[in-house]
Amino acid sequence: MNKTLSILPVAILLGGCAGSGNTFGGLDGGTGMGGSIVKMAVESQCRAELNRRSEWRLTALAMSAEKQAEWENKICACVAQEAPKRMTGNDVMQMLDPSTRNQALAALTVKTVSACFGRLYR
Repeated sequence: MNKTLSILPVAILLGGCAGSGNTFGGLDGGTGMGGSIVKMAVESQCRAELNRRSEWRLTALAMSAEKQAEWENKICACVAQEAPKRMTGNDVMQMLDPSTRNQALAALTVKTVSACFGRLYR
C-alpha cells in the first residue's frame, strides 16, 4: 500500500506531461496558465521594445496616431501569440529562476517582435 501511494504522485505528474502533447504542461505551446502568464508579460514589454527599434520609429513617423496604435496592437497581439510557441526548454528554466526571469523574458520578446514585425510589414 505504501509503495502505491508513493508512486501515485509521480505517475500523475508523468501522465500530465505525456497527455498534454507539449513540454512543461503546455507552457511552450501557449496553452494553460504558464502560457497565459508568458503572453501577458511579453505583451506588456512589446510596446517598449517597439519604441526602441529604429525601423518602428521611422515607420511610425509616417502614420497617424490611430494607425500607429492599430499597428502596435497587431504586432503586440502577434508577439503575445508567438512568444510561448518560440520558447525553448532553456527559456522555461530561465523563467523559473527569479534572477534570470527578466533577461529571458526580454530576449524572448526581442526575437518575437522581430519575427512579427517582419511578417506583418512584408
